Amino acid sequence: MVSKNNDDYMLNDVITDILLRLPVKSLVGLKCVCKYWSTLIRNSSFISKHFHHHSNIGHLGVQHYDYSTEKYNFALFRNETVTNSSVEYHNLGDFQMPTQPGILGTFHGIISLYDRNRIASWNPAIREFKVLRIPEPEVPDFSYIFSHFSGFGLDPKTNNNKVVRIWEYGEQNDGVEFDRVAAVYNLYADSWRLFEVNLPPINEVHDSLSNTYMNGFYYSMTYYHDILILAFDMDKEILGHIPGPPLPKYN
Repeated sequence: MVSKNNDDYMLNDVITDILLRLPVKSLVGLKCVCKYWSTLIRNSSFISKHFHHHSNIGHLGVQHYDYSTEKYNFALFRNETVTNSSVEYHNLGDFQMPTQPGILGTFHGIISLYDRNRIASWNPAIREFKVLRIPEPEVPDFSYIFSHFSGFGLDPKTNNNKVVRIWEYGEQNDGVEFDRVAAVYNLYADSWRLFEVNLPPINEVHDSLSNTYMNGFYYSMTYYHDILILAFDMDKEILGHIPGPPLPKYN
């Protein structure tokens, strides 16, 4: 005899399979049906499965300047023709600004945006946009934060998106041997965790020109006497480093 608990599990599997086949517009409304459905649709594992389901097609995202509002905005085209009839404009709420926001990366349909002081998570499929509350790092007295950089990637073991943020500080901006403090944000848990940074003497870390995440690691470049590649492990939440190529003799 099948127990009630097993019946519940079977029913949940059927519900999940049905929801995976629905278009994103339907999912937006179904989040209001019950708490279970709302939690399921927001779950990182469900988002990943829905993103890769054969019934779903890709979209083209275009960042542009809106002269009517004098702010940068995004348009999402639903087919390859890039016509006005297939476009959806997205209001990015508090993140709309005159200065152009950068894109940290995009995984499983979730896009991470940033400017100098803000980071946001945007899921255009279910029309959820969230500005992350970046924690204030604690630094010693008479020290100043001179720079910071951020990275966005995917924890391959949990299918969960994460943001890493590293601040560089010191008593004077002499460009030599900054101290560092760091934190990692777990998108599904909606929480930050501070962690220790243990690196050899290096100069300022450079922001990546584009998303440099691959196979569970986010990479950034720095140098002091030689080029050094920083590698943040999205699973273990550890910042390591590997030697870079030989530094050219010229600037």
